[in-house]
Amino acid sequence: MGFSRRSTTPAREAVDHFKHGVTSFKDAGYAAARGTKEAAAPRVNVVLAKVGLRKPPAPKWPWVAGAIGAGLAIGGAVAYVWYRQRTESIGEQLLADELLDDTELDDRALQEELVDSVRR
Repeated sequence: MGFSRRSTTPAREAVDHFKHGVTSFKDAGYAAARGTKEAAAPRVNVVLAKVGLRKPPAPKWPWVAGAIGAGLAIGGAVAYVWYRQRTESIGEQLLADELLDDTELDDRALQEELVDSVRR
């Protein structure tokens, strides 16, 4: 008979339609209020800050600059430690190679001395 499946009488159907209308009207009111709040909030905040009822928002750039600076400092320290470890290991390797080369030279020099002493 009507639009609703649950309703069996015209009175029940009218009540269901009325409830649906009230709910739609309430939702429309909430949407309008939300839109008005979003549109007016920046202006209201400026006025409240000028009057002294609300503090102006703190600037966020000092935090960003501090975070970038801290990141650079930590990155520089890590790079320096890595560089020192790398150069120490290369230096140790070069020193070991030089010592090995010196021992080979000493052996050659010793052999040449022995050969020279035998020739005399």
